[in-house]
Amino acid sequence: MTRLTYTLDGMDADVTINGKNITFKELEGLDYAATTVQLPGGERVAFLFTIKEFEGKGTLDSFSGDFTVPSYRGSSFLDPKGRGASTGYDNAVALPARADADELLRENQKSALALKGSAVFSVAKVDPATGEIAGVFESIQPSDTDQGSKPPKDVKITGLWYGQLQ
Repeated sequence: MTRLTYTLDGMDADVTINGKNITFKELEGLDYAATTVQLPGGERVAFLFTIKEFEGKGTLDSFSGDFTVPSYRGSSFLDPKGRGASTGYDNAVALPARADADELLRENQKSALALKGSAVFSVAKVDPATGEIAGVFESIQPSDTDQGSKPPKDVKITGLWYGQLQ
C-alpha cells in the first residue's frame, strides 16, 4: 500500500456459483475508506470508497450490481457553524432573521442520506485448487455532498480485486 492506493479488506460475502452464473452479496468487513482525490485544475473531491451491501449478478467472466454509499460524514458531524443533521444548531447563529431564506436552506438543512453506486467486477483468473479468484473492477459512485449542501460528483474508480472462496 502507498498513499496513492486504498484497500477494502477482510470482507465477507455470500457467493453462489451455479454453472457459469454467479451471485455475490457483500455482508460485512472493512467495506469503506474515506478518500480524497485531486482533479485536474486542483479541486479536491472527498468520497467514501466503498462497496457496502453490494449485490451483484452475472457470469464467471463478469458480474455487476449496485451498492450503498453512506454519507461521508455522519448525522452527528457538526460543521464549523455548529450545524448537523441530528445534533447542533438549526441554522448559522449569526443569521437568525435569515435562517429560512432560500439561498441558505441547503447550508442549514443537513442530510446524512445514503446514496447508490454501481460496480462491475471482471474475473481474470480463478484457481480451483486454492479457491482464489482475482480480476479488475470499475466502480462509479457519488462523492461527498457536504451533508446535502452541494450536489455529488460521480467518481469513477478502477483497480484490482482479489478474493478467496471457502
